[in-house]
Amino acid sequence: MDKKNHDIEVLRTLAILFVILAHIPGILAPDSFYFKVIRISKFGSGVDLFFCVSGFLITKGLLDKKLHNLNFDNFKSEAKQFYIKRIWRLMPAAIFWIVVSIILSFALEKHHAFLAPSDMLKSAFFSITQTQNIYFPICRQEGTCGNLGIYWSLSLENQFYLLLPLILFSMNNRKLCLFMSVVFLAQFFIPRTLNSETPLAWPIRTDAIALGVIIAVLSHEGITFFIRKYVPTGAWFSILTFTFLTFFLALFTNPNPIVFYQTGLTALLSGIFVLLASLNLNLFSRPPLLRTICDYIGSRSYSLYLTHFIVLVLVGRFFLYGVKSTSWLASVAHVTLFFFGSFLLAELSYRFIENKFRYNWVSSQKK
Repeated sequence: MDKKNHDIEVLRTLAILFVILAHIPGILAPDSFYFKVIRISKFGSGVDLFFCVSGFLITKGLLDKKLHNLNFDNFKSEAKQFYIKRIWRLMPAAIFWIVVSIILSFALEKHHAFLAPSDMLKSAFFSITQTQNIYFPICRQEGTCGNLGIYWSLSLENQFYLLLPLILFSMNNRKLCLFMSVVFLAQFFIPRTLNSETPLAWPIRTDAIALGVIIAVLSHEGITFFIRKYVPTGAWFSILTFTFLTFFLALFTNPNPIVFYQTGLTALLSGIFVLLASLNLNLFSRPPLLRTICDYIGSRSYSLYLTHFIVLVLVGRFFLYGVKSTSWLASVAHVTLFFFGSFLLAELSYRFIENKFRYNWVSSQKK
């Protein structure tokens, strides 16, 4: 069995694709056919899928440390290493693109491409302090989130992972699963659909992460080994399952909720996706070409998440500003330029920021 889990990379690719589909109306004219699509699905479930994948991977690594069996001094050492590692992994790229956004806000102030500098600095403050999820319901209503609004998800994750080592230290795996089940169920029926209004409960989105934690425990305890025996590995099952889950992940982001708890359902569907991917059976990554493409995009999904909105704003301002109608050829050109710019910046970010700093925690530990 391949040590690398290619199915997880497929899910990361699907998640970032959904994020992009959610934001891409920013470079399309109001008469674009795509605006009929987002009346049915806003593709906001990409973040839920990211949350669940993240919960699974982060918890899986922490469970190997057996925090629950450590004394307090050894726990502090392991927790400190975890926090430092996570900071070096995420924050250099995050801070770099926040600074770039601030610079562009000042440089292009006359063009009104980005937020006014005062609003950008305020949004940057909440992004850097990892509290953007708390600020998001306010700034979205006021129109002052800007391209940094996407940092709400990173803020939510980091707040969760600030507590996770403490939770793992204080609970055995059985209690952990019970606790995370309560976290999931407590949020399931909360209305959180994002439409013209921003729900006050929007920042409460840890249900998908909680499911990722539970799946990690199941994997660590070997329970998924028994599940593997009963999962069909034929191409028909893989295609139908992927299509079914993807369809409903999209459908349950309808701006006019099909059911009021559809955000809870997207977390549940994300959990099913991650559970199947955790089996590492290459269910979703069987074709070699697909595997190669998703390995590439999945590995750069974090940088794509950070950079794509900057490119979106630039393309929208300089190619679409004040335009009410465009030809299909112009729309294709805008989208192509957007993808090219996003992948270019993401590649540079991945190579020269993410990979440059992600292992600096090792040298930090030695000091």
